[in-house]
Amino acid sequence: MKLGKNILQTIGNTPVVMLDSRHTKGINIFLKMENVNPGGSIKDRIAVAMLESAEAQGELRSGMVVIEPSSGNTAIGLAMACAVKGYQFIAVLNRMVPPAKCDKIRAFGAEIIFLPEFEAGTNTAKQLISLTKEIVKAYPNAFSPMQFENQVNPNEHYHSTGRELYETFGDNLTACFVTAGSCGTLTGISRYLKEKNPQVRIYGVEPVGSAIFGGEPGKYLVQGAGLTFTPSILDRSNIDITLKIADIDAFRIARKLARNEGILIGGTGGCAVSAVLSHLDDFKPGDNIVVVIPDSGERYIDTMYNDTWLSENNFSELIEESTIEVNLKEIITRMGCTLNEF
Repeated sequence: MKLGKNILQTIGNTPVVMLDSRHTKGINIFLKMENVNPGGSIKDRIAVAMLESAEAQGELRSGMVVIEPSSGNTAIGLAMACAVKGYQFIAVLNRMVPPAKCDKIRAFGAEIIFLPEFEAGTNTAKQLISLTKEIVKAYPNAFSPMQFENQVNPNEHYHSTGRELYETFGDNLTACFVTAGSCGTLTGISRYLKEKNPQVRIYGVEPVGSAIFGGEPGKYLVQGAGLTFTPSILDRSNIDITLKIADIDAFRIARKLARNEGILIGGTGGCAVSAVLSHLDDFKPGDNIVVVIPDSGERYIDTMYNDTWLSENNFSELIEESTIEVNLKEIITRMGCTLNEF
């Protein structure tokens, strides 16, 4: 059991869970469950690392305001870390961030600046970054870690996440699948694993509509993954294969894991799991594959796990009918109750 002097010391050393091999052609697929970090995502790691690096270099001092553009998870990690360290934190978000994420940011005492309304599925990272930089320039008492440009981001994953994976699997790891967002996780993990074992295959995954690895940018609804540009911190030299996954496939797999294996993951993790399951022919029985799961599906209960949201966003085919027998439904109705409706 971990003993931490504060909540931040419980970050990292997250568990690895194996999927049911009956559905994976005998290939061992493991999930690195980053949702168990105290802030609920892999971004807790870089939130603390970026703040502490800035403190050590004198860029962040007592009384300053921390401000960061985010799709939600980094903002949550920073809100938690700033609460512990005594800084005021302001998140810069678009209006498509799920309510559960916004509520968690505010629960830590942070404030939120929302961009104007954009069409659903639009990636607003450039606008978020530009606005944040303008605020920091106009208000010298503010500091932004700027995860998309900060080398502490991949360095932290090199020293923590990548190291943990190698300590778990050693040279017995065949491949690692990582969804790309700010690209710190992908860059740091791939560098560490390739240094230890050049034979391991690294798969970089992004949503269809993201242009990190090339292609025309478009709209997509997976939260926390993909960009319309390539972040400066991305190092592609250790990435063997890049893949694009459609929203509907990411959501389908995430919902399937919840119903079949009791594992509730977000759309970013759904992208990566969908990628490996659609490329099982790249591997043979007994191979060990790890998939990084950045966060939990709990913060997407109002979106990808909500039937109304699915219907409104043209994912109706993912909605599953109740399997309760008609006789039982009639009993429930006679008792004055409703089924699956408030």
